[in-house]
Amino acid sequence: MASFNKVIIMGNLTRDPDVRAAGASGMKVARLGVAINERRRDRSGQVLDFPVFVDVDAWDRLAELCGQHLAKGSPVLVEGRLQMDTWEREGVRHQKLKVRATTIKFLPRPDRANFQQRPVEPVQSMQDDEGEIPF
Repeated sequence: MASFNKVIIMGNLTRDPDVRAAGASGMKVARLGVAINERRRDRSGQVLDFPVFVDVDAWDRLAELCGQHLAKGSPVLVEGRLQMDTWEREGVRHQKLKVRATTIKFLPRPDRANFQQRPVEPVQSMQDDEGEIPF
């Protein structure tokens, strides 16, 4: 049986990161909402936006850095894997597919007025699989 589980998404945060301590270990988790926009033309030629909203979890030091450096509207590139979140509430079982981040890159916010004239800022990157944070 073959399987491969890798996700790469790029979009903007829909809200400020929600950073909390998880379980008895106290390990940090940051819950992020990412909006990914697909722009297409309809049959009449009108441009339409089709947003997709994805929930992302970042853990441990990655979660802390998200809480310190990201805010609603921040552009990010997220690498990770799909994970099924399952819980029960009032006797009803719920499931939600989300992304568990392994790498999050902070992307520069384009200044709309001077977008063509600005040099590209360096990208900040963080990974939860490695001990060193490269910035």
